[in-house]
Amino acid sequence: MKSNHPQPIVVPPDSGKVLKFLGITHKLTLQQTNSAYYLFEFEFDPEGGNRIHVHQYEDEVIYVLEGAIEIRLADQKLQVVTGGVAHLPKHIPHALYNPLKTRSRYLGMAIPGGIENFFDELDAALEAGILNDTTHKKISKKYGIEWLE
Repeated sequence: MKSNHPQPIVVPPDSGKVLKFLGITHKLTLQQTNSAYYLFEFEFDPEGGNRIHVHQYEDEVIYVLEGAIEIRLADQKLQVVTGGVAHLPKHIPHALYNPLKTRSRYLGMAIPGGIENFFDELDAALEAGILNDTTHKKISKKYGIEWLE
């Protein structure tokens, strides 16, 4: 007899959908968590990261697996090292940056789930050869992400 209740999920090491362009591996998607959250691993190259942006729909939690991350806010920078965690509520502009000269790895959670579709659409646009600034802005807007620089 099939249960209508959520069932446990186990994700083995080195598994999940890998988006090479973004350095992201989906671990648990909104379909697996009943939209409650999205869990993903991601990496930044040495001295790499992203620009200041703001999320309208989800909070982010970042746990540093290896290395460090610098979180730039409007008027301050927060440093998080291996084993540390940061919570970034929605509506707060931020940028993420690896301040080290080595690659850093992170575990991220977006609450609620859904932003994985943003990453999938960006990856598909890149694969199709149509990812440019206009396409990036259009996909970002669809998922409530605004790039401020």
